[in-house]
Amino acid sequence: MTDKTPYNLHEGLGYRLTLAARMNQQKFDIRLSEIGITRQMWCVLIAVGEQGITLPTEIAAYIGINRTSASRSLRQMAQKGLVARGNGTKDKRNGPITLTDDGQRALAASLPMSAKVQDEMGQRLSAPEQAQLFELLGKLLPRDGAPVSGI
Repeated sequence: MTDKTPYNLHEGLGYRLTLAARMNQQKFDIRLSEIGITRQMWCVLIAVGEQGITLPTEIAAYIGINRTSASRSLRQMAQKGLVARGNGTKDKRNGPITLTDDGQRALAASLPMSAKVQDEMGQRLSAPEQAQLFELLGKLLPRDGAPVSGI
């Protein structure tokens, strides 16, 4: 029999990345719930309102989710009056997306929330540590832009 050191969950890179991400996610989700949107809806608001991306397929690619998830979010956001769908060449599902006045207000309210959560997380690291972490995380993220579930 070989002497095997037991696996320590708390020293695993994946475990630590998950905890840090969840801590950030929970803080931000609480703030976004105050204005009645989810994190994925917020990503759509950013894509359309800040990046000028208007086509559903391109929105999905920008966020890093599949087209079905993007369509679900867009449908929910249209029901909430946050986005409007233009007419596509075949049907409304492919038409350009625009933010409504309510969508613009939600985006404007959410940006300071995002900055606050980032500041709270960033306070634990010096500026060089933040830059290093950003660079290292870039190395861990998929290079092919493949969608990740649960954004």
